[in-house]
Amino acid sequence: MLAWSALICAHTPLSPETRHFLSLHGDAGYSALLHTIPGQKPSSGMAAMLGFDYRLFHNNFIFSAGIEGMYELNANHLDDHDEAIRMRDTEGDEFNMHVHVDKSSDHAHMANVNIPLLFGGEWGRFYFMVGPKVSINLYGMTASSAQITTYGEYDKYYDDFYDMVNHQFVSNQYMSSASMPLKWNFNIIAHAEIGGRVGHMFKHQQFRINPDKVRMYLAAFVDFGLLNLHVSSGGSPVFGYRETDKGVQFYLQPLLMSSLADNAVFRNLNVGIKYTIAFELPKQGKSYIYDNNKVGRDYRIRGGNQGLK
Repeated sequence: MLAWSALICAHTPLSPETRHFLSLHGDAGYSALLHTIPGQKPSSGMAAMLGFDYRLFHNNFIFSAGIEGMYELNANHLDDHDEAIRMRDTEGDEFNMHVHVDKSSDHAHMANVNIPLLFGGEWGRFYFMVGPKVSINLYGMTASSAQITTYGEYDKYYDDFYDMVNHQFVSNQYMSSASMPLKWNFNIIAHAEIGGRVGHMFKHQQFRINPDKVRMYLAAFVDFGLLNLHVSSGGSPVFGYRETDKGVQFYLQPLLMSSLADNAVFRNLNVGIKYTIAFELPKQGKSYIYDNNKVGRDYRIRGGNQGLK
């Protein structure tokens, strides 16, 4: 009977451990803007996040909620463009103006506020968390630039005509669009991270005396946007021209504001490294109530060997 009682006591579960933390995190990595534009490569760039979170640890379970700022910069890939425009010069002769556009640069900026709600677990130094982020856009902008070379081709002349500014024949001339405001849609981001606790990076006394009250984590993360970020219609071509009283005027249009983006679906994908530092909140201290009746009955505290007389 005594052995059976000892076996029962040996398997009595320990009290659940619940701890509360406030944490700061910084994320950085590669960003891709995936889209459905035919013949166009996905945009690539970088992303960075900075956030503040509350973390609940209950045994091996983790819950985290907070707020973070996100910035993304994406470079859109545009192919070189060649076009021949049939024109008439000041003397009435017809010719082809050849236009070559290359060395294009097209960038899109995004600044959002994210609200992450994450769940996961921690065992030893290993941990993971997954969950959604609600993403609300605060700022967006896009602009493009390129170099343009033009020359004239006449049927009656053997050689083509280059570098004649008065005829609008130029080489490697820089042109750009204006910076254009860009509104990104509301988004839901699926987040996952996996990593572990790392050694103490600082030698502050607080870290040496209470190493478990200040926890540091390093993890790999992935964010994938579930909703279409951009809706546009009626955009202009990426490259175009218009006739004016001063000749032909060429212009550029950023990819995201162009006709190529009409009805296309855009989603963002970010992968990178996340660093987190978490500070434990003070625990509520134990309280003891003095009971005169118990003391009068020669009450003994369990495990103690003294009583009040």
